[in-house]
Amino acid sequence: MKFHKIAILIALASLSGWGAHSFAATSDETETASQALGAKMASEIKFDEGKATLTPESKNQIRDFVQSAREKGKIDEIKVAAWADREYPVKDTKASKVDINLADTRLKELKTYLKHDLKVEKVDAYNMTERPNALQKFLKTPTAKVKDTMEANGAAPKTSEETGLFGTKAQSSKAVLMIYMQ
Repeated sequence: MKFHKIAILIALASLSGWGAHSFAATSDETETASQALGAKMASEIKFDEGKATLTPESKNQIRDFVQSAREKGKIDEIKVAAWADREYPVKDTKASKVDINLADTRLKELKTYLKHDLKVEKVDAYNMTERPNALQKFLKTPTAKVKDTMEANGAAPKTSEETGLFGTKAQSSKAVLMIYMQ
């Protein structure tokens, strides 16, 4: 009985944010996918639903994340994957223009902050509202590689069955930042 109470408290703490780390609050699936893509560090950023602007809290989180990487060496690039307010689309479905535009606007906001405010030279962006097309898959483009790796490792869940208990593995309304070092 005591074990169940502790497990419930831990679950409630993680859902309420009590157990959140300053910038490294990433899911195991995101960590695994990021490592499979060669990133040295990864972080998830939450957006308010329907919004693309970074909150002051998000900016602080990103700044701390980038600063932590710089303390370890020189950043080669940062890859950013952003979702709209829906999960990664299932095969043979298309996202709405509204979702595509929301994720694009979030990516633009992140790139601007990283490049202009934090002086990161190279930032690559991936819109996670769209699956890679046939040509991207055939040519094995970076877009196809990032999206396929994120999906294969569970970091891009598509259905409620894949998002975990209470959506704890959900990526909708989020962005993932992956830092690559020189």
